[in-house]
Amino acid sequence: MKNTNMASLGEFGLIEIIKKQFSGTGKSKNIVAGFGDDCFCFKPGKSDICVTKDMLVEDVHFKKTLIGPFDLGCKAVEINVSDIASMGDAKPKYIFIGLGCPAGTSADFIKKLYSGMKKTCDKYGVIIAGGDTVKAGKLIISVTVIGECGKNIVKRSGAKNGDFIGVTNTFGDSAAGLALLTKFGAKHKFNKDQKFLISRHNIPKARLAEANKIAEYITSMTDASDGLYISVDLIAKASGKGANIYIERIPLSRQLKKIEPDFFKQTKSALYGGEDFELVFTVPASKARIVKQLVPAVSYIGIINNTKKVRYFYNGKEEKTKYSGFKHF
Repeated sequence: MKNTNMASLGEFGLIEIIKKQFSGTGKSKNIVAGFGDDCFCFKPGKSDICVTKDMLVEDVHFKKTLIGPFDLGCKAVEINVSDIASMGDAKPKYIFIGLGCPAGTSADFIKKLYSGMKKTCDKYGVIIAGGDTVKAGKLIISVTVIGECGKNIVKRSGAKNGDFIGVTNTFGDSAAGLALLTKFGAKHKFNKDQKFLISRHNIPKARLAEANKIAEYITSMTDASDGLYISVDLIAKASGKGANIYIERIPLSRQLKKIEPDFFKQTKSALYGGEDFELVFTVPASKARIVKQLVPAVSYIGIINNTKKVRYFYNGKEEKTKYSGFKHF
């Protein structure tokens, strides 16, 4: 089986591999028709439903020379759960996996890919509900997650004047990790700090638990999949507001500072790098302390105002900024 590829295995052979990887999962009293039928049918219950989709395309979002199939499978699920987390009081329930792959892709690669997906699904209690497989020129992973909404769903559009702008954990690590992989290659002997940054790029972690904890106190939120700069802009525009961001308050990891001592380059990675998958949110000043107590890894980097412009300051002096991150088109 190890040397078998997709051309000899065929679509239904591939489906059998997927079934085996997820055997023992999918048991729920709410499922009417599960994995293996033409459609997935479930009873939604009393809660509202949230749905998200994200795609990973080879040579656009990843290179197979820089990330292994198991980590890629983990990442494909984590980034979708991150979208669920960005809604605050929501939980992922079911996942659909679409896979396009070249005919020469080995069965061993696919098994490791889905093993990573299963590990992450198990972590969040997510049930695989179905998907599709097709032949493609490059590897394409399309994931759809159906989630269940709680009472405190948070949109991007709720920021109010005077709200603090908060973030979880640190920024710029993923971009630094990708830069290391691109420069040295995946087989390079990286040190401990470099491995940390690479793991932040290849195996991001959705901040679902943190989002659930703070949902009732915050006014708006998004996840920083496209970078901190874009995330703040999205919240400001959706809310019809402006913001002041204080660059020196942006949290940076010890590892990033050690690997890249130049503060300008650190800040560039943090603002424009993307794929940190941290939470960016707003909270009334009166609730900021509670949120910080619930999630100690929160930092406050700015304040919402009514100017309809996002301005950046460093040690009291306004800095001109222009987006210089990744663009799809």
